[in-house]
Amino acid sequence: MRVKTGIINFDDKIEGGFVEGSVNLVMGKTGTGKTTFCSCFIYEGAKNNQSTVYLTTEERVEDIKKDIKAMFNWDIDVFEKKGFVNFLSIKPMVPSIEIEHTSRLAKSYVSELLRKITETLEKTNAKRIVIDSISVIQLFINNQYLSRIILTSLMDKLRDMGITTVISGTITDYRQGIIGAELIESTVDSVIKLDFVPVAEDFKRTLTVRKMRRTNHSTLIYPFEITPEGMKILELD
Repeated sequence: MRVKTGIINFDDKIEGGFVEGSVNLVMGKTGTGKTTFCSCFIYEGAKNNQSTVYLTTEERVEDIKKDIKAMFNWDIDVFEKKGFVNFLSIKPMVPSIEIEHTSRLAKSYVSELLRKITETLEKTNAKRIVIDSISVIQLFINNQYLSRIILTSLMDKLRDMGITTVISGTITDYRQGIIGAELIESTVDSVIKLDFVPVAEDFKRTLTVRKMRRTNHSTLIYPFEITPEGMKILELD
């Protein structure tokens, strides 16, 4: 079964949408539209009376709501009151102990993260979740081995629960990948890259599907726009 992404003109490029219960990474530099993609995915579920969860690890919930309102004029508060959108903020804790004990702090944070995600999903019976973003979690853990174990556990848990997941990850300017990108990309079911490309004297945002398991997907680079109706893939001539 396929799950509609909420991105205009995108689902027909990936055989109708995301595979149900899959984990999907949306990666790109700051400003390429990752949070926009996440918002459209959540809104698509909510407007179809599906319970959804938006987990933020960096931004304040109120700021995300204001951004959505400014971009699309969608009244997320209405869906939140009906229980179709559930916001969850879990930011890494500021270390207040000696630096040699920060690994213990990271493990404590991750344990709390997994607990809160599981509790929220079970309580809301959500079918969709956004984790925006995974990059700050990896930076906080700062241990490749521990990151791999934690990410694998999280992804497996979400798949076992049948939750269709979108995770955002930030690409840095100094390397073409997020921290531990190889760990993320090998763990998720699909990788969607958002980018800026030069066109004449301007820059255009683009979307490319780098991989998507169990899907005969397009590999073309598609320009897209952020319109009042949502994120829209532009058809190639």
